[in-house]
Amino acid sequence: MPKKKKTQPGAPSLHWVPAKGLKRAYELHAADGTVGRIRWPKLFGSLAEAEYRGNRWTFKRGGFLRPHVTVRNESSGEDLAVLDLTWGGSGLLKMRDGARFRWERLGFWARRFAFTDEVGVELVAFEPTFGLLRRTGVVDIRPEAAKVPELGMLVTLGWYVIMLIADDEAASAAVICCS
Repeated sequence: MPKKKKTQPGAPSLHWVPAKGLKRAYELHAADGTVGRIRWPKLFGSLAEAEYRGNRWTFKRGGFLRPHVTVRNESSGEDLAVLDLTWGGSGLLKMRDGARFRWERLGFWARRFAFTDEVGVELVAFEPTFGLLRRTGVVDIRPEAAKVPELGMLVTLGWYVIMLIADDEAASAAVICCS
């Protein structure tokens, strides 16, 4: 029996797909066209440039024992937020203005992720699909997210973190395979 997607009626679904002609770039498609992008300017490295409906940020992973992602305003370079990650794949996004969001891996075996508010209400859910040479994903924006000013940042940052996880998993598999 086919597995049904966990979407809510009326909630807009967005789709991350590889950008044509660019190696490390993705576009976010909605019913009304491309609404977001994320690209890594260098083939290697964690710095990425993201855009969602005209808003632009940069994301960069840092730390080894205490991994985190820094979010900056692309034009001013001003720090806007830090996502502190755990080894289990979850984390806490702390905005400069004091707002906080949790990054959750939904289930051990399932490849589903979400940003929630501080009390656990799901705001944006991600369901990536990784093929041999292609990574895509569905993003479901919950009705509760309509009032969240950081929505675009959450949508692009979530995909960025998922791509970091996928890269780490691929590197681990290569090490195991070649040992």
